[in-house]
Amino acid sequence: MQVIRTFDAEWIADPVAGRPCQLALILPGVRPPTSQPIDRPQKGRPRDASRPRSWLDRQRIETAEPSDDPCVCPPAVCGQLLLFRPRRQLAQEHVRRIRDRDLADYDHLQAIAVAKAAELGFSKAWWRAACWMIRLALAVRDADGEDLVAEEVLDDLPRSQTAVADILREAGLLRPRRRRRPVIPPKPHRSCRHCDCWGFRSVCSGCNSWSTWPGRHPVGDCRRCGRRGVPLLDGICRACCLHIDHRGPKARKETWTQLWFGGDLAPRLAIRPGAPGYPAPPDKARQRAAAARPPTPPFSPHLVNPAQTVLFDARRDWTCIAVGELDLLPFITPGAEALLDGFRDQAIRQGWDEQVRRLAARSLRILLARIGADAPIHEADIRSLPADRPGTSARRILQFLTRRGLVIPDPARQVDIHHRAIDQRIQNFPEPIADELRRWVLVLRGEGRRGHPAMPFETIRKYLGYLYPVLTAWAARVTSLREITKNDVQDALKQRPGSTGRDLLSALRSLFQALKQERVIFRDPTRSVSLSTPERLPVPIPTDRLRGLIDRANGPMAKLVVALVAIHGLGRRETRYLLLTDLDLSHGRLTVQRDLKHTVYLDELTHTLAADWLRERHRRWPLTANPYLLVSKQTVADDRLPPVSTMVINDIFRPLGLSPSKLRQDRILDEARHTADPVHLMRVFGIAAETAMKYIYAAHPERRSALPR
Repeated sequence: MQVIRTFDAEWIADPVAGRPCQLALILPGVRPPTSQPIDRPQKGRPRDASRPRSWLDRQRIETAEPSDDPCVCPPAVCGQLLLFRPRRQLAQEHVRRIRDRDLADYDHLQAIAVAKAAELGFSKAWWRAACWMIRLALAVRDADGEDLVAEEVLDDLPRSQTAVADILREAGLLRPRRRRRPVIPPKPHRSCRHCDCWGFRSVCSGCNSWSTWPGRHPVGDCRRCGRRGVPLLDGICRACCLHIDHRGPKARKETWTQLWFGGDLAPRLAIRPGAPGYPAPPDKARQRAAAARPPTPPFSPHLVNPAQTVLFDARRDWTCIAVGELDLLPFITPGAEALLDGFRDQAIRQGWDEQVRRLAARSLRILLARIGADAPIHEADIRSLPADRPGTSARRILQFLTRRGLVIPDPARQVDIHHRAIDQRIQNFPEPIADELRRWVLVLRGEGRRGHPAMPFETIRKYLGYLYPVLTAWAARVTSLREITKNDVQDALKQRPGSTGRDLLSALRSLFQALKQERVIFRDPTRSVSLSTPERLPVPIPTDRLRGLIDRANGPMAKLVVALVAIHGLGRRETRYLLLTDLDLSHGRLTVQRDLKHTVYLDELTHTLAADWLRERHRRWPLTANPYLLVSKQTVADDRLPPVSTMVINDIFRPLGLSPSKLRQDRILDEARHTADPVHLMRVFGIAAETAMKYIYAAHPERRSALPR
């Protein structure tokens, strides 16, 4: 093969045995010849015309016979009169079948096409396609026996009619049109004669299958909707079967049907046992299984009666349900069955995943089988179920039953999670110090001797987190915070330099000022303690860490969030709280809810990423009522319709090795390098004047009146 492709390509045409074969030496550093064709172009680049063709192409060109199919537009006698001119259906393959025909004036027209392409800046492919159509037009001219190309001939060309007309007109070879262009009436859209779906055929594909089903669907009048002469099943037409299948058995009493689109958008009848229109075929194995199935179990003897009083509360043990088959569960009451059906309907309306719907309905089935639906269910009993049977779902059941007043809240879970965490940490200290810390919490909550706005438990929990290591060390040698001196505070601050020390000092001041206010201590040891607070200017991020940042994000939502932060400088919190109505793709705008409304004008990349995320959001959760732009499978299933959590945003940026705040600072700092105008930064990013000046000073230190400390 190497010899044939390299030296002896003529052997393909005359395969005679016994030809010599050149031997080759294998030398270090010298590449031997290969059988790979040397004219194969690189991927994404056109073939280099200066390189020789491969041996296969050369053989194909040398052995190819001239192509001139006499069946395609055979030439007629020049000047012969035509009785009528027929319409011709010309295609691209007709050009190949006459590619070697000698056509008068073709060389001249080809030169005009090449010059016109060069004048208009068109590519080589344009004038080559025009020349193919010119060959067809000249072949039709010769077939009609005329000297000029009639303008009516251009109507039969498959493409490039306008370009061919301009070239022929410039060469003086185009005869003006003698009759009007034929008007082809558009094909009207029609509805199916059987189910009235709007499509492109008189009978849609589904109804056509029904009409050809032998012995199953006799033709008659539908007894439900009154359609005449349509295939029926038990007296009901296919349109009624579709309507009942989608709307449920209650639709049998209705006399109308929902209209729908035909073709690929038309609904389909599910081929499953019991569905209208597709009766289950006789199955002996299924009948034997039904005969061997045990009888319907009785109602559970442990159903809760709302009139029965409770001697004491006890936590239920679901271990017996965690293993075994669900078929062993007791039969549920009609009220519980209706409640379970309502839960399934809600799951379908909210667009839950099929597996999630199945697992959640299974969990509710277990609860209703043992407890019933006549009395409210304790929240502790619902939450204990997932721990015993993997795959069960309690959160969705709690939300569903709470709206119907069928849940008794758990008092242990009514406390704020931050409040509970604060109490747990305070309990680790000795009693005198723990009492002082509880007094401090009461003061911060606005319940002290002097009234003031209450501080959130989340902030108090952060303060206690700063204080916890220091208080643990002090509790090992003191019995009360009255014994803490100024030296103790300074020693604790020396061990924590930087921002950690400033956070600790703020928490210590809050603690001792509150105890001084409540007259628990006599003097505040932090009163004269201060720390130097150097101004922290934003620092740029290296370019190699930013390269390909959006491409490395995982998923459409992650790419959109990274683009909003890295391009438009949005913060983490305001990104979470973006509403779906804030995004206006038609005008390329995004409204950010701040104290002063800020409008972000989307660039092309962010606009594309936002459109991709909206398509993904609609594909996964088409029926969700969550008003926020960013949603997750947790927020979609939550009836409170919350925004995505901070953890979701952090999980997006954690694989990238960057934080949202650092990335936002780098974006604003980069914009500040290109302009020294703080007003420009305020308009683009919606930041305050003081913040804009901080970025201007960081990007242009020479503009400061004094150097930073």
